[in-house]
Amino acid sequence: MRRRRLPNFARLLGGERVAELGLATKQITGHLQMTDGGIWAWYMLSPQLWAFTTDTDRERIWSQVTHRFAALRGHAIRLRVSSKPFPAYEFARGLARDTPRPLPPTPGVSDDFDTYLERQQKRLITSPIDDSVVSIGVRICDPVKPSVMTELREATEYTVSQAAQQLLVTVQKMNESMAGAGFSAQPLTPRQLAWLMHRSLAMGMPVPVTAGVAGHSWDSDDLYAFTDPVEWFYNPLGDTVRIEARVRESMVTRHVAVLSIGRMPDQTFPESGRDPWILAASRLAFPVEWSLSGRMLAPSDLTSTIDYERNRAESIRRDYETHDETPPPAVNRAIVQAIKTADEVTEGDPRDATRFSGPVRAAVYAATEAECLERARKLIDTYSEKYRIEVVHPRGQVQMLREFIPGEPWSTTGYQRRFNCGYLASAMPHVSSAVGTPTGPFFAYTMGTAHRAVRHDGHFGMEQLNTPGVFPIIAEPGGGKSFAIGVLMYHAAERGEATITLDPSGPLARLCKMPRLAPISRHLNLTDAQPGTLAPWQLVPEPQRYEFATDRDFDRAKRRAEAERKQLAFDTFRMLLPSAMLQKPHTDAALRDAIRVLGGGPMVNSRRMLKALDDGGEHSQDVAKQLRDAADYPLAELIFPDSDLVTIPEDLTTDKKLVVISMPGLVLPAAGSDRTYWSSEELYAQPLLHLAAFYTSRFIYRREMHARKNIFMDENHFMGQWGSGRALMIRLARDSRKWNTAVYPASQHPDDILGVGKIEALIGGAFIGRLEDDDAAASAMRLLRVSTEYASVAQRLSPRHPPGQPSDASRAGEFIYRDAYGRVDKIRVDAAWHPELMELLNTTPSGPARITATPASPSLFLDETGPLFDEEGSAA
Repeated sequence: MRRRRLPNFARLLGGERVAELGLATKQITGHLQMTDGGIWAWYMLSPQLWAFTTDTDRERIWSQVTHRFAALRGHAIRLRVSSKPFPAYEFARGLARDTPRPLPPTPGVSDDFDTYLERQQKRLITSPIDDSVVSIGVRICDPVKPSVMTELREATEYTVSQAAQQLLVTVQKMNESMAGAGFSAQPLTPRQLAWLMHRSLAMGMPVPVTAGVAGHSWDSDDLYAFTDPVEWFYNPLGDTVRIEARVRESMVTRHVAVLSIGRMPDQTFPESGRDPWILAASRLAFPVEWSLSGRMLAPSDLTSTIDYERNRAESIRRDYETHDETPPPAVNRAIVQAIKTADEVTEGDPRDATRFSGPVRAAVYAATEAECLERARKLIDTYSEKYRIEVVHPRGQVQMLREFIPGEPWSTTGYQRRFNCGYLASAMPHVSSAVGTPTGPFFAYTMGTAHRAVRHDGHFGMEQLNTPGVFPIIAEPGGGKSFAIGVLMYHAAERGEATITLDPSGPLARLCKMPRLAPISRHLNLTDAQPGTLAPWQLVPEPQRYEFATDRDFDRAKRRAEAERKQLAFDTFRMLLPSAMLQKPHTDAALRDAIRVLGGGPMVNSRRMLKALDDGGEHSQDVAKQLRDAADYPLAELIFPDSDLVTIPEDLTTDKKLVVISMPGLVLPAAGSDRTYWSSEELYAQPLLHLAAFYTSRFIYRREMHARKNIFMDENHFMGQWGSGRALMIRLARDSRKWNTAVYPASQHPDDILGVGKIEALIGGAFIGRLEDDDAAASAMRLLRVSTEYASVAQRLSPRHPPGQPSDASRAGEFIYRDAYGRVDKIRVDAAWHPELMELLNTTPSGPARITATPASPSLFLDETGPLFDEEGSAA
């Protein structure tokens, strides 16, 4: 039922009024909208990558967009930038669908998989995370008879009239033009156009889930479905328009303030170095709607106007000279600008000659008028400070708000902007900050061009894109490596994916104590493991015949495994020897001769190495003495069993879904320190950690080949220094897709990964955290495959707090993330949806949690849009 309208005398007294919402639209068919002023075709602009792209790529995008706008000369256009809430309901439903075997309920624990989904949903709904929707309408011709639109609707059933054929040809040509590079636009579907109509009439309101489900056309009587549920209340001199709409049998209220763009400075894009000028609004903590309405003027439409402006400026200058006065500099600038514009219009490139002319509006909304006006002030200040663009808040709010509705006329006086296609293209409204995978849990949110939800599924690239599954995590201490790994581990465990983590220091083992994960977890302390657990010959898995298509491939794999075992044994024993012994010329030969005698089989006992060396020459016996000294070191029994008998220690990693391997007490040498000055503890810790990585890698080959698996390896900086370590990393990278395993090697320097060899081509993504060193930050850009000019971004992530000031918890867990599609953007890992998890992952001694969960601002939306605008119709 519609609200009772105010009496007429209230209007005469200047009180609140109710706006008449009669639409100029007469009929909608497909993506075509017929109005009193003509037929409009509506399109959705495809997102364009911007963050972390090169200047050349950005200039290419800008040039393409400029060309697309110039191709529309002679047409009227309507550019609409809106936002839709993250589809939290579709997200949860899709994640449940993509998780066929989630972690079952834990006896005595209230949390279950449904709780896991619900927590993420609430976080997404109550956070200022939304998606941008950029639409453009183009007036393609004058109005036609309604029967012609009806013919188009039924064109597949019978031959249409000549008028309908002409309109169809016009539409097809426009479709082809809009699909060109720069726009890559697709016609709006009926549901998308219905969403835009509802969104424009009831700004900031939930869109009915039934919008557009009845078909692809609306006749004049059907259009009341857009206006009947909505009423606008305004005061002629008021600052906002109050919108009330009935949603699910309840009234929802929004206050909307419309702002106009005033004077805009002269600037050359992209030479100015500024970001697209609409992006400033995307970085605010609240949504901003845009409407750019006007005509793309051809050169013939501009000649008389330009001549008038030039003559006017010349006349003003002559008047000053007549009175022997010096004209202001602005007069000379106006003359120069008029001459330049005349040259562009008459002799220049069509892209420079075409001009946009019309108003540029921005709108903000909120649940209360005070909050709405505060947002309007923030938007005005933002553009004044960053872009020197005047944004004004004029009267006549209801008339300007109507301009946001597709098909409605716009004002042709007051705050009219006119600029060339290059300046219009520099708005770049369809620049995207979307990053991540269309499947997987909520992992982070972007913090670059806008706030967007980031999902990460380490197996998506392997299963859908045939890309490798290696994701290096690089950051200095305190940069958030452990926090990111812990969040990824928890997500994997909840989804029932087998996960193993090598965490030498052991803080991530706290996850094994969570009541929800305890029954399926094991914390394996290798310092208490059985003797021989890290014997090198037993750490390289033996290939199985079923893994290979031919006997020849199987035989090659067996020989490759034997060679890897020999190399691992050689590297291990070299690590145990002091530098003085390694510098002797015959040491390596003695080790290789002994290993050659033992062979490369999986049943070789490491203690037999000592006897093989004793059977050699004098130098071999000296090497044996040094290794016996090493064997007496505490924990050396992990490498050297108690007896010469062949023993295979029990594998404690196969019966649990989540395994954390730690080696507390190891004293690791400082990265880059000279080996000559290492203490005995540091010397013997290196081979143990090296072998622990191999022990962890066996986790892959003890599981079903096609089942999802995850491996996290912290302190990975020793792997690239030895041939066996490099071989392991290459093997994991190559086997990741075949064994459906996401591999996350973590280190403090990118060269630890890049030094492995040709592993760059086998990387499916990367996480780069804070790296303050110039060279380290520049090297990390190779993992992201972006220009080294972005190295300074990595240096500013998760900044250290100044002396005497508390740490900024809101800046923790920041990374530059490259996803499976090759898109790159800044993200902040988020676990505020699970306070217990955040507390467990706090590795700061006697300090607060790494990320403090602050009360989220109430959502401006209800999740009712579904996957209308998601790629390929899926919730992404």
